Amino acid sequence: MKRIAAVAVLLAVFGVLVLAEGPWAIHLSWQHDPATTITIMWRTSPEITESVVEYGLTPEYGKIAYGSRFNYTALRQEIVWHVVELTDLAPNTTYHYRCGAPGYWSGDYTFTTAPLPNDPRATFSFAVFGDSRGGYTIFGQILQAAKERGVRFVIFTGDFTNGGGQFEYDMWFKAAGDTLASIPFVPVHGNHEMMKNTYFDQFALPGNEMWFSYDYGPIHFVHLLSHTEDYALQQRGWLLRDLKSTTLPWKIVVAHHPAYSAGSEHGCTDFVLNHWVDLFDKFHVDLYFSGHDHDYERTWPIREGRIDGEGTVYVVTGGAGAPLVTVGREWWTAVSESAYHYCIVDVQPSQLRVTVYRLDGSVLDAFTLKK
Repeated sequence: MKRIAAVAVLLAVFGVLVLAEGPWAIHLSWQHDPATTITIMWRTSPEITESVVEYGLTPEYGKIAYGSRFNYTALRQEIVWHVVELTDLAPNTTYHYRCGAPGYWSGDYTFTTAPLPNDPRATFSFAVFGDSRGGYTIFGQILQAAKERGVRFVIFTGDFTNGGGQFEYDMWFKAAGDTLASIPFVPVHGNHEMMKNTYFDQFALPGNEMWFSYDYGPIHFVHLLSHTEDYALQQRGWLLRDLKSTTLPWKIVVAHHPAYSAGSEHGCTDFVLNHWVDLFDKFHVDLYFSGHDHDYERTWPIREGRIDGEGTVYVVTGGAGAPLVTVGREWWTAVSESAYHYCIVDVQPSQLRVTVYRLDGSVLDAFTLKK
């Protein structure tokens, strides 16, 4: 009887171990046009082999899409990601969806596609912040606060973790909860991502996933890889052609390393100043968002190395959980503060209104750009 009981216990434990699980770590991004596509990624245990999304204009869905799964080994276990891209969506439209497989469905979530560039109804908001670096509780609070302000998507200025390992990303996704299942998330690569495959495994992004651009309403966004000076030089020709090709009224560039910073940890990045800033000047980039220094900073508009009302505004937003640094003031400094914070950009066809909130909800900074 004891042997039978022991076997029963082992079988029960084994049953728990092999029980299929998922989906979790559900998150949205784009690989192609944000007005007509969305990409959905999620994790499951290895036993689930199907990658399915049901979607439609109501919770009854009505449409179905299939994708793919890939796996790798980390933490001495098999990590399984599922990827499904939805295409031929209607612009500026809210969809319901659930992901998973029969018997293993997620809950019901929604997302909204981007408006077209010439849509007069193109009023929306998005959030920008970065540098969580182990401060996952604060990161989760910031992400939730941004969601409560009704943002359509989030841009992250890099440095998710300290060491770039799968265990750290698992903690990051746990802190995010299910927020990213309804808000697309588009990051840039930070130095603490260390060019590891682990970073690229977590997200589905446009192009080569290291540097890319996309249009969302009246804004042309450019995401750059500022890992080293060699990479900065490698992107220069592509950046010139990309900025030259767009006819949209607003241009926003995002990278991890700041051009101008009075932060005590890193300060200005010479290779950004030397290899990219002249192109920002030439093609009238409106905003450059970065992280790296763990503070908030905004410059006066700068063009050709001096304050100019027609120049680019440079924003350092590196206060999403990483240990804060002391911040100073230089000739370019309009506002600087060492604080956990996030940026909300409210978009109208002829105006961008940027409001920066501290973690407690108070306003740290606010400014408006107009065309």
